[in-house]
Amino acid sequence: MGVLYIDIVDDIKNKILSGELGPGDLLQPETELASSYGVSRTTLRKSFSLLVNQGYIYTIPGKGNYVCKPTRKHYEMQFDEVENINCKIDDISLLDVKIVETNRKLMEKLMTGPSDKIVRIRKVFNCNKKPIEYIVMYLPYERGNPIVEDAIKFANFHDIMDRNQLHFQVEKEIDIKIIKPDLEVKEVLQLKDEYIFLVSQGIYSTEKNSVISYNEFYIRGEYLTLHAEAKI
Repeated sequence: MGVLYIDIVDDIKNKILSGELGPGDLLQPETELASSYGVSRTTLRKSFSLLVNQGYIYTIPGKGNYVCKPTRKHYEMQFDEVENINCKIDDISLLDVKIVETNRKLMEKLMTGPSDKIVRIRKVFNCNKKPIEYIVMYLPYERGNPIVEDAIKFANFHDIMDRNQLHFQVEKEIDIKIIKPDLEVKEVLQLKDEYIFLVSQGIYSTEKNSVISYNEFYIRGEYLTLHAEAKI
């Protein structure tokens, strides 16, 4: 397998974090870097775009790409629906697995069309026999797709989308909000008027440039711990 654009991102990022590349340093010209990594300039520019968005480099048209000055505003955080829960999960209750109708939100999140089938998986994590996390997963359905088939087959297991279990590289993006849950979430988590965390997660295949799944984690606030680090 050739070099992927995310491999280039990780390599340049590691050089910056290790100090090999310092603030204000000019990266090699595109033609040299593309030749060095064995990729096209289009792939390289995709890597640069992500590094710019993440705050590691900036571009001056006609001059090149430069390493940004370190900032404490850039944090890296790991999220895991079990590891970030400060209570031992003793049971996973699978509510259902079914094909559901799509909507504008799902079409946007999954990059699918109005006629595409969507698999929805709903489950609840319990701690001391108390529901503390409600998970809703959405996957574009494709018959014979091993990812979808495994997600359905092992729906009542944890971390079926772990990158170590997949045979290609993935990216995960999350969005965290504090919300007042709707009636469905209240009933599942046995809530009254409490506010809870909603962690929205997109999982993407960097190899196929497609969405693997869109997931929503509704978590009781007292059971969620988040940790982020700033590398400067």
